[in-house]
This record gives sequence, structure tokens and C-alpha cells, in this order.
Amino acid sequence: MEPVVRRVFKLTAVNAEIIPRNGPAIIVSNHVNLFDPPWIYSVVNRPVHFVATEELFRKTLLGFALRMVGVFPIRKAAKDFQSVKNIITLLRKGVLVGIYPGGSRSWDGTNSPIIPTIARLIRRMRVPVYSCRVDRGYLNFPRWARKRRPIPIRLVFNKLYEGDSLPKSDERIIAEIAIAIRIRDYDLKLPPGTRHVSGLALGLNRLLYRCPHCRSLESLRAAEPLSTNLVECQSCYSTWRVDLGSRMTPVNDFGENTGQPQTVAEMYRRIKAMPLNPIRSNLFQLESGEKLYLVSRPHFLYREKLYPNLRIFGFGRAFLTDRRFVFRGRLKRRSAVRVSAPLEQIESLSIEPGDKLHFIYRDVLHRIPIRRESAAKWYDFLSRLTEQRKAANKNKTT
Repeated sequence: MEPVVRRVFKLTAVNAEIIPRNGPAIIVSNHVNLFDPPWIYSVVNRPVHFVATEELFRKTLLGFALRMVGVFPIRKAAKDFQSVKNIITLLRKGVLVGIYPGGSRSWDGTNSPIIPTIARLIRRMRVPVYSCRVDRGYLNFPRWARKRRPIPIRLVFNKLYEGDSLPKSDERIIAEIAIAIRIRDYDLKLPPGTRHVSGLALGLNRLLYRCPHCRSLESLRAAEPLSTNLVECQSCYSTWRVDLGSRMTPVNDFGENTGQPQTVAEMYRRIKAMPLNPIRSNLFQLESGEKLYLVSRPHFLYREKLYPNLRIFGFGRAFLTDRRFVFRGRLKRRSAVRVSAPLEQIESLSIEPGDKLHFIYRDVLHRIPIRRESAAKWYDFLSRLTEQRKAANKNKTT
């Protein structure tokens, strides 16, 4: 199986022989692609037990296959002490454990902040720690994309720490891990002779939920035919060409370049820095002084009090104001408000595989599979408004 994986993805490994063939150890890696675990597994000369989101285990066959190769679930949308216990148990048995310190896959090809508990786990277990930097993994299949690109992958291994020579501060461990697994895909040159690929703009609106030019929401669409690799705004008709390096170049009606290319990450940063403007809707009654920012399309709402008992809780629309997140049902006898969560009480917000918006409210997991709109939009708006709400409440108390 390993030779097939290496051949299909054109994998090359640098310094993989430093991983010991036995004994407890930890591999930390950047998480940029769904295929990260099998890539690492295929070049390391021993089994690797990875931690993966619980969402992948909800499907019976996939969950069974993952467990067969040593993957175990972690509930990212909550404080999951059992997963930490599993890691400790495996390391005490002399197992090699793979961890993604950033938590979730990168949306834009940049690193997520390192989870602080990683440093505490490393200091507690005092086992050798190795890093694996995945190069071009994001460009091979960006999280927002609908298809894989024929870009070869390189895995670069290094030794970070011996078990008995760890830094004394968690901050230093976090900083050194961040440097070791920093995503460099935008800085790397693509191999010469890479063939033309169509559909490179397909799915980009999942991440870029606003037009970088006119700032309108949900206005970007991949232009037809898909072979042109163009994405255009349906409001201001601005157009960009997307290339294999996930860069966007502005073009005119004749396909001629009218500006310098920018990475998808740069475009995403511009969008996230744009101000949040209130909107109006006759679908929702606001409280006095309340401002409305988002109204969703009709979606299902799921709730889960105890894993894996996920149940449909309602079907309707979500509304986001500067004070609360509201979900109101549309089905008969269930058209009342199903959830009305003050922003400061929403915890563990995340986007799970399949563009599922997850959050914890009153110790209960809520999940909304986002369809025909951007889950990143809801995540970013919720995050920013929640931070503003908490800051405002803090200022009131001081």
C-alpha cells in the first residue's frame, strides 16, 4: 500500500530515517490536506497512531478503517480529556503518535496558532519529539478546492527534542514547533512542466466569501467554462485568474493581466479585515438597539448531548446579531426559536470536514452543515462579533 501512495502523490521524503523504529515518540506536523496521515504513514518505517476529528468516525465504514490503521478520534469542539488519556496511554506503550498542533486543516495555506496543551503534553511525557513539514500539501488540494492538483509532495523530517532535554518554558516549545512546521507552499517554486489543470477556481467562494474589490457578500463564482480558471464577482464584475500556486491575478474582459498576482491567503486577510456592516431583514425581529449581521439559507440543525448521539433538532434559518446567535425552525409545530445563544456563551467554535459549523452552548454540541454559502463567513463573523461582545462586557465591568 505504501508504494502506491508514494507513487500516486509523487511523494519524496527528506530525513525520514531519523524516526526510530521502536520506542515512544511524537511527530508534530502541519495539517494542510486530508491525505496528510497516509503520506506520513507511507514513509515512516513503523505504524503511526494519529489523532483525527470525531467527524470522520461518524460514518461506520470510514471510522472502522481509520481505527484499523491506528487513528483515534478527538472531539475538537469540546474539552476532550479522553483523547489526551489515549495519547498518554499509547506513549507509555512505546507507540509513535502523530499530532497536528494547529488542530484543523489550513484554509488559506498559512499556519494556525499552536494549541497550548501540546507543549504541556510534551513536557509531561518527556519522549523524543520529531517534526514533519509537509511541503506543497496545501497547493496539492486546498481545503476550499473541489479537486486535487497534480503537484508533487515533499515531507521534511527533523528532530526537535530528546526526551530528557526539553526547554523549560511552554512558550519556547510552542515557538520552536511553529518554526519547524511553518507552511512554505507560497514560497516554493512549482516543478517545471506542470500541466494545465482546469477548474482551479471552483470552490474558491467557500473561503473568499466577499469580493475583494466591492466587498459584496457571496458574490464570487467560478466562471464558465471552468477551463479558464477565472473567478468573477457577480456584483461589480471584477475578474481574477487562479493558477496552480493558488494565486489570483486580476484580468480584464480580454483575459489580459491588469495587476500583480496575490496569494489566496493575502486575499483572505483583506476580506477578514473588512468592516462588518449591519443588514436589514423582515425575517427576524430585533431587540431594541440590536444589530443584525447575517441571515442564513435554510439548514438543518443537529444537537448532541453525548457522543455519538447526534440528532436533528430543527430545520430553519440562522440569524447572527451583535448580541446572539439564533436558530429559528421552519417546520410545522417547530417554527419557534430553537436556539438563542448569547455570543459570550458560545464556546469551541470550529468548522469540521464537510463545512459543518460546530459550537458548544450550555455544554451541548450544535452542528449546522452549511450548504450553498460559506461556512468560513459564519465562522469569521461569529468569532469577530463574539470578541467584540466580550470586550464590551469587560469594559462595562471595569
